[in-house]
Amino acid sequence: MNKGARKTHRGACGNERGMTVVVAILIVVVIVIVGFSTLMMVSTDLQIAGNYGSTQKALFSAEAGVNEALSRLRADSANPITDAHPSSATWSVYIGTDVKAQGKGYDTTNAMHVLVSSLQSALDYTVRIRHQTDGAGNLLYWGDADGDGDYERNTTTGSNIYLISSYGASSGSNRTIEVEAARKPPLPVPAALSVNAATSIQGSSTNVIGNDACGSADKPGIVTGQAISTVTTNGNPTIAGTTPIVHTSTPLNVQALIDTYKTSANFTYHVESATQTNTTTPGPGDGWGTPVLGESDTDPSTCGVMNIVYYNTKTSAGVPTDISLTGGATGCGLLLIEGDAFLHGGFSWNGAVLVSGSVTFTGGGTKNVTGAMISGGSTDADVVGGNANIIYCSTAILALTANQPLDVLSWKDVR
Repeated sequence: MNKGARKTHRGACGNERGMTVVVAILIVVVIVIVGFSTLMMVSTDLQIAGNYGSTQKALFSAEAGVNEALSRLRADSANPITDAHPSSATWSVYIGTDVKAQGKGYDTTNAMHVLVSSLQSALDYTVRIRHQTDGAGNLLYWGDADGDGDYERNTTTGSNIYLISSYGASSGSNRTIEVEAARKPPLPVPAALSVNAATSIQGSSTNVIGNDACGSADKPGIVTGQAISTVTTNGNPTIAGTTPIVHTSTPLNVQALIDTYKTSANFTYHVESATQTNTTTPGPGDGWGTPVLGESDTDPSTCGVMNIVYYNTKTSAGVPTDISLTGGATGCGLLLIEGDAFLHGGFSWNGAVLVSGSVTFTGGGTKNVTGAMISGGSTDADVVGGNANIIYCSTAILALTANQPLDVLSWKDVR
């Protein structure tokens, strides 16, 4: 090979080596860029995951604050929050620390502001509870303002509606939940016996007493959704209460009341035209409570428990049938019956009996209802007789809802 050829060969080899170095450098640069991008993506994903986690924890903290408020607003709470100013639009209770509560409006100089410590320390939240108002500043209540048995927001009747604002925090993230809640209003009982059909009160030993046997909230003996003439007597029974002792009024929506409470029932039965005795299971033998009767037929019974017993007597086609309770069946609380009811043979109840259809309350043995009985049927006749005693008692009625969980009317994540 001549000298020129050798130089040309060495030049080509040098160029190849140079290109190889350049390509290698480019590959390293690409790897570095890809690696850096991957690290950035991983870092961003971790940051997003961390932010999401702290945001979710803040949300969970806010939810926990709401639950503490709802629990402590119950009358039977071990650490109750007491509403000492139910008619004040400026009353507020704060749950949390002094410093954080002040950041949410707590004023140590305001007599209407109350601060209580949280029952836990693991989660970071501050809660404010105040009375809900309308656009004009009027207090809002949850109750039956028009007497039809349906609860609605209004400005006159029922239980205060509470606006619960819970502020949760975690690692720089914050979430806020606002909830409207109210204690269940007392059952809207207009009389010892409320009916909406032709009704016969029978027997000299039968008593329907609207005078409050446990307080001073006297009621008529009977309120009917029909003409007063549809309530008849036979055998000189006793009907007593405020004047007029038999009163006509807009009928209660008994089905709506049953629908309100049946979801909270701790005893639920589905039967069709059945008869159950005190020893029948499932049924009265399940232990609904045993009222302690008074010394006389017109004395109220007492009871230390409160159950909600619900009977659905509808067929598969949705047609109501009936249930017969006999043989000394007893209970305390709310007895809810969709359909007709036959109550006899020593039946005794402390609380309220709500029947969407008609009621026949007769038969052997002493029968006593302390509280109230409400029948909603408008076509079938009601019959009360044979030593039956219906004694109005405000204490028994108030006990039905006093310790129930609050109704949550709205729940909003306002972030």
